[in-house]
Amino acid sequence: MADYLNDNEREELIAYLDGELAQTDAQTVEKKLNTDPRYRAEAEAMRRTWNLLDFLPKSEPSANFTNRTVSRLSAVRPTLAATPAAPMRRWWLGVGWAAAMVTAVLVGYAATNKFTPDVRPSARDLTAEADARLARDLRLLEQLGLLQYVDDIQLLNELDRPELFGDDQ
Repeated sequence: MADYLNDNEREELIAYLDGELAQTDAQTVEKKLNTDPRYRAEAEAMRRTWNLLDFLPKSEPSANFTNRTVSRLSAVRPTLAATPAAPMRRWWLGVGWAAAMVTAVLVGYAATNKFTPDVRPSARDLTAEADARLARDLRLLEQLGLLQYVDDIQLLNELDRPELFGDDQ
């Protein structure tokens, strides 16, 4: 077993120290730090190195850095602005994207309506169902005026027994 970390292990450790790992990956590295002395030694060496970077002198840009940068940018800028068709091309590109989006929405809507079966019942089915319910509950509807004053459903169930009054169907 070698004393050095391989490239993948080192990259993983650097990402951990930078705080760039996902929580599960970070937990995996923390377990390795707790169990593997190679990981701990490498992590400690990296921390010391980064702490030493704070003691290095900070470099300052030269006095004419700004002037050189601006002059290079101004030399590039006229070439970009020399194309008068650029704003028109950008406008047409926007119109093209908008037209593509509208077309996609319309095609999607048409495809959805064409290929989706109509699951709503027809008016004839609804009427037939309503008529069947009314016919089934006709006796109840005829007596609704009297039944609205009954407080106990158990009494109605007892009165519905055919042996009490006979079956009048």
